[in-house]
Amino acid sequence: MKKNKAILPVLIALTILMLACTQKFEEMNTNPNTLTQVTYKSLITNAENSILREYVTYGTGVVSWAMYNVRDVYVHEDRYKVNGEGYDFSFYTDHMESLKIAMEKAALVEDNNTIAVAKILTAYAYQNNTDWFGDIPYSEALQADAETPIIFPKYDSQESIYTDLIVQLKAANAMIDPTKSIGNADIIFQGDMMKWKKFANSLLLRVYMRMSRVKPDIAKAGIEEIIANPETYPIISSNLDNVFKYWIPGDQNYRSPYWQKPENKPVLENVSCDFMINFVKDRNDERLFVYADPAQTSGEYVGLPLGTLGQNTPDLSTMGFAEFYSEISPSRVMRYSEVLFILAEAALNGWNVGMTAQEAYEAAITASFGEYGLDIGSYLSEPLVDFNGGTPQRELIGDQKWIALYPDGNQGWAEIRRTGFPTYVNTTEPVGSAYPGNGVVKRKPYPYTEAITNPDNLAAAKAAQPGIVDEKFGAGVWWDID
Repeated sequence: MKKNKAILPVLIALTILMLACTQKFEEMNTNPNTLTQVTYKSLITNAENSILREYVTYGTGVVSWAMYNVRDVYVHEDRYKVNGEGYDFSFYTDHMESLKIAMEKAALVEDNNTIAVAKILTAYAYQNNTDWFGDIPYSEALQADAETPIIFPKYDSQESIYTDLIVQLKAANAMIDPTKSIGNADIIFQGDMMKWKKFANSLLLRVYMRMSRVKPDIAKAGIEEIIANPETYPIISSNLDNVFKYWIPGDQNYRSPYWQKPENKPVLENVSCDFMINFVKDRNDERLFVYADPAQTSGEYVGLPLGTLGQNTPDLSTMGFAEFYSEISPSRVMRYSEVLFILAEAALNGWNVGMTAQEAYEAAITASFGEYGLDIGSYLSEPLVDFNGGTPQRELIGDQKWIALYPDGNQGWAEIRRTGFPTYVNTTEPVGSAYPGNGVVKRKPYPYTEAITNPDNLAAAKAAQPGIVDEKFGAGVWWDID
């Protein structure tokens, strides 16, 4: 009995020692540098990187449809041979999911600035996508992991999406504290929250103007409210505020996505559109020498009509290599010149924006030249540019906004559909169109994956948007009423 009593403390001590060793073993075999959960600010970084590469692109499709740059081989997209096989809704599971989680986690620690950035980026991404397709999943999107999961989300009308984009951007603007920074997780502005505030309100201007023809009263009230309250709603007010991502040379992760080796130039197969080249030539526009490089064989600026097949790239102009294909070529998300063109159109509508239409129009062109370090010279007096030179002023604003947006195909194509300008781009089918007589493409076709995974809601969305022909023609998206 005494022997057993003597052994008992020893067994207890051994047990405690074994438990301690086991805990130590687990600690030793857990890498302290491995995160069990990604930080919400890292999600912001990843989402920004994805968004910059997704929506600000120099590739085919919308860039060609805007008649900025076209293909001289592989012209199927230029000729409208596009269908749902070429697109998907991957943006939902990519940057949109990251932004949703980032907002939820930031809310737990009351990090309002991060929430605001995520809201702004979400609004920017959703506007691009609804402008491509029209009605898309929105209110029920990203709910697969919710308490009550939604696996097959309904499609919301583009009008309702735009209505909520206004709500979200106003909320983001209101919650930003410019005295605080979210740090270097923000790869666009490095945490400068005043620049995010200006972007939010400038994006609001874009949203209002995009819907101005279908909801003029809402657009007028919204734009006038922003301009009348600059302290509450600061906007982009110089080229220093441009929403540009300046990439890092030599950094594999943050080198410009447009970067090309100089030796690739003769075989880029992505050349300047002839309409764009002729547009700037006809106006003695110095941006020609930034937007394009001369053909290697002739030294002349030579463009190619959209849809033309089988040309030799060295015989044609390509997009300006130094400005757009270097390691540090910026991604241009929103420009000061665009804000001024919005104000010019608003003023022409008779809305109170504190400037005349002519003042805003001329300031916008000057800002576009300044973006590239060019002097405006006598350009504003050119016959095809002069605000009082005889060309309808609405057409002048539309034409000049289009050329200033170069080479942002998403915004250029959207503005062509909304305004109808330039008229040639808005009405001219490509050479060898796969759908001759159907006119110009009005929207992207819905992904085939949706027809397989969410067929009932896709069918309902198509039925709610009557007049679509071959998924690309006929009826435009909600704000495209021509």
